[in-house]
Amino acid sequence: MSELQNIKAKVDQLGAVIPYTNGNLEYPTMSSLGQLFTADWQTRLAMAGLAYTLDLGEVAATAYTALTGNAAPDLDQPEVIVAIDSGWLIPMEIDIAVSVNDDDAYDDVTDIMFIADRAATVAAGITATVETALNLLDGGDAFGGRCYSIATGSCGSPTSNDVLLYRRWMPIQLATETGGTEAQNKHVYKSFTTPRFLKGPCAIIGYVTGTNTPTFIGNVVFAHLPAGMLSV
Repeated sequence: MSELQNIKAKVDQLGAVIPYTNGNLEYPTMSSLGQLFTADWQTRLAMAGLAYTLDLGEVAATAYTALTGNAAPDLDQPEVIVAIDSGWLIPMEIDIAVSVNDDDAYDDVTDIMFIADRAATVAAGITATVETALNLLDGGDAFGGRCYSIATGSCGSPTSNDVLLYRRWMPIQLATETGGTEAQNKHVYKSFTTPRFLKGPCAIIGYVTGTNTPTFIGNVVFAHLPAGMLSV
């Protein structure tokens, strides 16, 4: 009969993301209530202060303030940019809702597309609105990259390496109609269950466009890891 063994776990409810060395023996973690603590990869990154949200649009005293996209997609003038010079960029969630888009003809369209540029980052100083990404861990470190919205000058001809999300709307019509039925709700949401590790310099770039220059509100959630945390 084997001798009774005591099994202990380290009380570490936050479970900070630490790159352990292969072959090391480490304690499992548990909460301060004595429960074995586990968390998915998104939660662990957020609790470690490595995840951020870029919020697009806001609410004023009596109205919502949305951003206005282009009438047609322009590779050089995206509506959303998240860029890093070094480290790892990981898209986590994309949530965009079109608030106003006056589609009144059968061939009017609205498009939302997000891509990843693995070839290069977007340099600082482009002609666009500078945005501030917030750490999901309130009080955590500031984002070490750059965020922009509504570029009105060239951002450097991005390379479309990955399609992260795409959605198109067009009024439904019969062949003899000149008008159509407008989609009641134009909203896209994607949660990345499988992480994509984009090595800096790189960027996440979004386009929100339509025949009648749609306005939109939403957010992009992503993580930014130091270069030494992963190896290839």
